[in-house]
Amino acid sequence: MRARILSMGEAVVDVLPAGPALWRPVAGGSSYNVALALGRLGASAGFIGRVSRDAQGERMVEALKREGVDISLCARDERPSPLSLVSSGTETTSARYAIYLEGTAHAPPDLPAGWLDQAAHLHVSSFSAVAGEWGEATAAALAAARRRISTSFDVNVRPDLLPPAPEALALIERRLALVDLVKASDEDLVWLCPERAPEETARAWSERYSCTVALTLGARGATLFRGAKKIHRAAFRVQVADTVGAGDAFIAAFLTSALAASGLRAAAADEAALAIALDFANSAAALCCTRHGADPASRARIEAFRNSL
Repeated sequence: MRARILSMGEAVVDVLPAGPALWRPVAGGSSYNVALALGRLGASAGFIGRVSRDAQGERMVEALKREGVDISLCARDERPSPLSLVSSGTETTSARYAIYLEGTAHAPPDLPAGWLDQAAHLHVSSFSAVAGEWGEATAAALAAARRRISTSFDVNVRPDLLPPAPEALALIERRLALVDLVKASDEDLVWLCPERAPEETARAWSERYSCTVALTLGARGATLFRGAKKIHRAAFRVQVADTVGAGDAFIAAFLTSALAASGLRAAAADEAALAIALDFANSAAALCCTRHGADPASRARIEAFRNSL
């Protein structure tokens, strides 16, 4: 069995606008989206989370199976699926989310002994990596993984589910000390550190925590910071349907590319490998924006898009 990239965190049903007074439920949740995207990219991937046994949860599990994502570390729950009411973003604005978790299947699974045995990398995402019972479980998982494999964290701020910014920043920074790669958007960093430019925060995090920081800038592309090293790659222009899941598609593609280049820690020292990974990630994010909801592109579709440029 190939070593897997594990994506740990929430699985949420995104409820998208589908016309006047109409809504459409689709699979979502940052960590779930990353696992699905990894599968479509052909990566060996596994999802660590908890999914309801209701109709939406069954569809979510079946979608992972179709893409070859391992669900042996995914717990099932009789409570209903968490819901996220989504206001779609545009080329210049990000999507907005109203997320409802109380009384739902939003809880971390119990990890068995040996859960890391077939893993190459652990990725964690968003509010489930920071807040409450999920945050504690994720921090423990990162600490256990840190000694054995590479790790990453997508900050992906959801203000309504986090404590006030100063407290949230302290929790986030504790996780930065446990990861090799951090991904954050400029909007994330403005909310967390409004007193300074996002680029300054990203560089400071990289220097303080000796990690690589990927700063996504929407239509302006993405910039990578590794200590004094800075690599910027432009975004690809597309017709935007919405921005839901674009960040998740980005980090899944970046991880797939960087890990293929002899591992994330090795890639961090190779500027050419990092630039390639950024271009691949920007392509995946752009294609995700051409579809409604978190519908990540396959490797074949990304390569066809790149060949058409």
